[in-house]
Amino acid sequence: CSDCDEGDEAHEAEDESQEEDEVEEAENSPPPRAQGKKAKEKSVRNRWKVMDNEFGDFFSHLFTQEMINNIVFYTNLYVVQKVNENLGLTSEEFKTFLGKNTVMSYIRYPRARMYWSSEQGLCLDLVANAMPVNRFEKIMRYVHFLDNYSIDPKNADRFVKIRPFLNALQGTFSVSLDPEEYQSVDEMMIPFKGCLSIKQYVPKNFEPNQDVMMRLCEDLQDRNHMVFFDNFFCAIPPGFEASRLKTEKQLKKEGRGSVSVVTCAQNITITRWMDSSVIHMASSCTGKEKKMLKVQRPFAVKLYNQHMGGVNQMDQMVAAHPHRRRNKRWYIRVFFHFVDIAVVNAWLLYRMSGNEAKDLLHFKASTARALINAGSVTIPSRCRPSTIPPPQNYGLKTRCFRQFSSCFLLRELHPLAPLGFETL
Repeated sequence: CSDCDEGDEAHEAEDESQEEDEVEEAENSPPPRAQGKKAKEKSVRNRWKVMDNEFGDFFSHLFTQEMINNIVFYTNLYVVQKVNENLGLTSEEFKTFLGKNTVMSYIRYPRARMYWSSEQGLCLDLVANAMPVNRFEKIMRYVHFLDNYSIDPKNADRFVKIRPFLNALQGTFSVSLDPEEYQSVDEMMIPFKGCLSIKQYVPKNFEPNQDVMMRLCEDLQDRNHMVFFDNFFCAIPPGFEASRLKTEKQLKKEGRGSVSVVTCAQNITITRWMDSSVIHMASSCTGKEKKMLKVQRPFAVKLYNQHMGGVNQMDQMVAAHPHRRRNKRWYIRVFFHFVDIAVVNAWLLYRMSGNEAKDLLHFKASTARALINAGSVTIPSRCRPSTIPPPQNYGLKTRCFRQFSSCFLLRELHPLAPLGFETL
């Protein structure tokens, strides 16, 4: 009927008008908030649930095969350039090398050679059976991350020797999960005893570089993230008049909890807050009276206290089982420090994937075994044990040989090594 047709046309017109209004609201609405922990549409947990649940897989998502291949290539190239020899390092052998160093980070001996000791109770089979000690030390001596002849003498980058590895690791970290709404920036110390040309932060003796914050937050701009950092990375905006804030004497007269807030022309709010002393963006819950007091606190200070400890938590987890083997080359120490960070990040991804609860130590041990097993290739024995007794020593100085089939171990670790061993 005509009335029904008119009603349908009216409903269609209303639907079209509602769709137009929704489009206009979407166009005029501010950009969406960054994905936080409670976001459900792009949950990090759901994304990692569909991936493999093996321990080594989580680490390999961060420390990729391409990164290992590059390190192996430049290490072999460096040996040829320096001593004109063929190291014959392979990616599988380098995985074993990484796994052995990971084991050494949570099972510590005073000396590295004690892992291969022949004394009862000292030798660690997981390390000793995977690679000979001389081979391990040789790889540690020559490991490299780029071609030294490609370095520009005018290059001012102090981390140029390890920059390719750091850039690759930064890329895998950034794509592993969506950044949360609240981010924190802080410094982290890497212990090293030796000559170093890199500047070290010393309070009141170093000019902070505010450009660090802008470079670190390039990927977070225009995405409504909140970044928290301390006074080492911040400075008062140019043109700001400090006289607009209340003086310290005025705040002390008003007592604890007094606040002075000023917004500058750059739309930056400067807060000066009186607690036990005059501070900026900091909070203290206990005073000299050793009891809890109710003190008025700015909301910015509350957010700072809640979300500033991300880097400190990472530093604490890395320091629980760090790789602290002495090395004269500072960039080797930096390399293993970031390997420890990669293991911690892999453990966090493992927890997000919904797997069974496993602490960081057990996860690190499982990852180390996975790396060692990935680089170990079992080669069946093709010869029978020798029935010839070992030669007797008649007072002559001769070399001692262990009674085991070392030829197959060398074949496994050195694919380019010539075969054939003489029976002594």
